[in-house]
Amino acid sequence: MQRIIIIAGPSGVGKTTVSKYLTEKYNIPRVVTHTTRPMREGEVPGKSYYFETDESFKKLHFFEHVKYGEYQYGSSKEALDKAWTKNDLVSLIIETDGVKSYLEKLGQQVYFIYLTVSDFSVLKKRLLGRGDKVSEIDKRLNSYEFKRDLHLSDELAKKAHVLNNDNWEEVAKELDTIVKELED
Repeated sequence: MQRIIIIAGPSGVGKTTVSKYLTEKYNIPRVVTHTTRPMREGEVPGKSYYFETDESFKKLHFFEHVKYGEYQYGSSKEALDKAWTKNDLVSLIIETDGVKSYLEKLGQQVYFIYLTVSDFSVLKKRLLGRGDKVSEIDKRLNSYEFKRDLHLSDELAKKAHVLNNDNWEEVAKELDTIVKELED
């Protein structure tokens, strides 16, 4: 059966680290998402994002999509199908709001990992450590989306496998167990 590991949680919690680990250790590809924003230096089309025009974005079949400022972002059925041609087990990083749509449309094919930490003040330190601008970090930490992603709704909490990312070695062991279960 084709499965998708959905990874959600607040900024700085380690979602990209988890996705990279799954790719590097288990060859589990990440589903590439779409955006209408311009490509940044170092980004690779089809790997970082699928870079779309407003017109091409409208033609896709989205599980979820959002608009930040003047740019749109989303995850599509087309991108998921493309990832599944590479592997029956794939991963996707999305906001907690988008998880519900995947659970409704894909049901048992979804394995939902919610990443969190014991002390939310560590998230700002992690964002600073990865080189984000202080003004951007402050904007993100005060955003509705960040505050929403700090906690799960009761409905999502029932379907989530919660991983506390205070200690990477422990998280990696838990991921190893999860992948083994999903591949069996």
